[in-house]
This record gives sequence, C-alpha cells and structure tokens, in this order.
Amino acid sequence: MIDLAPQNAYSLEIATPVLAAAGSLGYGVEVARQLGLSQRGAAHGLGAIVTRTTTARASRGHPALIETPAGLLSLGGEQNPGLRTVCERYAPVWATWAVAVIVSVAASSADELARMVANLDMVEGVRGIELPLGPHGALTPAEATPLVGAVRGATPLPLIVKLPGHAPNLPELARAVVAAGADAVALIDGLPGAAPGPDGLRYGTLYGPALRPLALRAVAAVAEAVAVPVIGSGGVSSLADARAMLDAGAAALGLGTALLLDLRAAARIAAGLA
Repeated sequence: MIDLAPQNAYSLEIATPVLAAAGSLGYGVEVARQLGLSQRGAAHGLGAIVTRTTTARASRGHPALIETPAGLLSLGGEQNPGLRTVCERYAPVWATWAVAVIVSVAASSADELARMVANLDMVEGVRGIELPLGPHGALTPAEATPLVGAVRGATPLPLIVKLPGHAPNLPELARAVVAAGADAVALIDGLPGAAPGPDGLRYGTLYGPALRPLALRAVAAVAEAVAVPVIGSGGVSSLADARAMLDAGAAALGLGTALLLDLRAAARIAAGLA
C-alpha cells in the first residue's frame, strides 16, 4: 500500500502506484463494468481514479480532441454535471468500489472553492480532493496560496495540488502549496499548445508523449524540493516511462492519454511494477 497523505489523519492509501489522471476515465462509472471497479482484487491495476474536473454548477462546454504528432490537443472546456449531481449520482457508486476516488475541483474564486469542498467533506465514496492550478490560472505562489489555503481550511480530506507545467518556478510553487496545506503534489498538467485549423490556429492544451521529458525533469526537481508524496504524470504510457518517473522521485504516477487509447494500460503497467 502507498499512502499519498501520510501526514493526514484520514490518509489516502492506494493499492498500486498507478492513478487515472483527471478526465481520463470521466467519473469512473462510464468504464466501471469494463474494468471491474466494483470487484475486490480486480486486475484493473488502478490505485485511484481522479475524476473529471468538476465545478459548482453544470458546465456545457464543447470539448474536442485534435491528434497531433506530439499528442492530443484538447480544445474547449470539459463538460461536467455540477458538484451536487456528482455527489448524488456518482458518490454512492464510488462507495462500493475498492479503488479510491479523488474529486478534481475548479471554481471562480477561493470562496467558491471552499464552499465546494466543504460539501464533499462527509460524502461517502470521496477519498480526497485534487486542486488543479492550471484552470485557475495560478502559476505563482502568490496566486496559488489563497486557493490552497481556502480548500485546506474547508476540509480535512487529503488534498493533492496539481501543478501546471508552464509555471515559471515549479519547485518554488510546490513548496508554497505544501506550506499552504497540500498533502501531495501532482505534476505536470497539460501545456498550452495550438494546431492548424480551417480558419487559423486552434488553441488548447497538449497532452501526451511530448510532455514526457519535460515532466520527468519537473518531477525530479520537485521531489527534491518537498517532503510530501509527488505524483508524476505527463506522457507516461509504458512500463519504462513509469519506472523512470518512480526513479525520479515520484511516489505514484498518473495516466492520461494512455488510458484514453487503451483502458488496460494501468493493468499492464501495475503488473510490471509489482
């Protein structure tokens, strides 16, 4: 077992070091039957699922993916049904699973974040919170600290803060979010990118193989800078990639595009790491 929140009284123990990164499996219920998420001892290989990033109210974005030689460019905001619906519809299902579920949240302000996570505090089936800084435009300690502090002050649940890969100083940012109350940090999130379209460039967020060397360097730097668990993600798609992340100092790793392309990627990687 791996504890991603060893200093938190609630702890966040996972059976394998492989997580489904935010959005890669939606809310998990979409693939629960295929992966056997309700079965104890199932061979899906996942220690935890991070949900699609969720807002207080439903978002009717129009997401699209463009395949590029370097990976997938995600366009438009992600759809989500809103926090209340997630708690009522999905959390009771999560409570029956052996795999941990971590809810990714985003809001327009620190106050709204605090209200959201306070509503998650006693919801059975929710094992932790992930706060991605990228959607909040928080690239510096001054921008990130109020957000992390608001979440930490509103809930004792284990808190993972996901760092944007284009932050100017990742080790400094990591130290700041840990000081503000993060139990673990995850990195890197997707990077800003563009692809040609029929009417000019289309701007979005790049995920996939191009991120791998950047993520590996970032994970190594952050793992030296903080004493909390680090979750490495960005272009991990093979057993060799996973081992490199762990060797760089990550306690666990997140799979994103790898799961979009192959639902069994986590099982394959977890088996190789065992």
